[in-house]
Amino acid sequence: MKYLTIDTTTKVTALALAEDGRLVSEGFLHTSKTHSERIIPMLDQLLSAADWSLQDLEMIGVVRGPGSFTGIRIGIATAQGLAQVLNLPLVAVVSLDALAWAGKGRTEDIVPILDARKNEWYTARYHWRSGAERADCLTPPQAMATEQWLNYLRGLNCSLCFVGDAAAKAKGRIEEILGERAVILPDYISLPRGAYAAQAVWERWKEIGEGELVEPYYIRFSEAEVNWAKKEEARRNGKDE
Repeated sequence: MKYLTIDTTTKVTALALAEDGRLVSEGFLHTSKTHSERIIPMLDQLLSAADWSLQDLEMIGVVRGPGSFTGIRIGIATAQGLAQVLNLPLVAVVSLDALAWAGKGRTEDIVPILDARKNEWYTARYHWRSGAERADCLTPPQAMATEQWLNYLRGLNCSLCFVGDAAAKAKGRIEEILGERAVILPDYISLPRGAYAAQAVWERWKEIGEGELVEPYYIRFSEAEVNWAKKEEARRNGKDE
């Protein structure tokens, strides 16, 4: 089965073409341009390099979050549009699950951390068992204050491998709290890659064997939604008075 994966949950635009779980080509852009400016030109280049056409695709995969609210919406909208036009099944995976593939083969617990702003990370914890086709999720995805999460990890009796767009930025603090138990992978391994999404999507496809309804996975409300809720609460309280 030939398929395309799209990951725009961070500042990185990461696309991949794969066949039956085997990576054929991938694109990675971490520039000042927006996802909407990068995604279609990158897709055209990947298809041309692989000597594929859109009509060769048999499935579309997308990373649905958590991450950038705008990026999530762009990725899902693009994937849904392609799936609808080409009449293809659509499959979605979680960004943190995809990032766990950056640590495949390592013995440490894998800890993806994505910048959620407000001194918080989107994070989870995984472990790869020998010979496993996917990582075990030991701590489910969540948004947590950075210091709270690091203090929780300090209480665990294991080594930890950090990946994600917040890993390099927080390297000093992570090592200060966790010492030699912490491994921070470099950006070229740690940032979202099309290859990771391609593997995660293939495992998801093997699990469900059909397309699915895809909705954004935000974990928490956006700033606009929080402000709207506050205004609504103030309006209702005003009426009650």
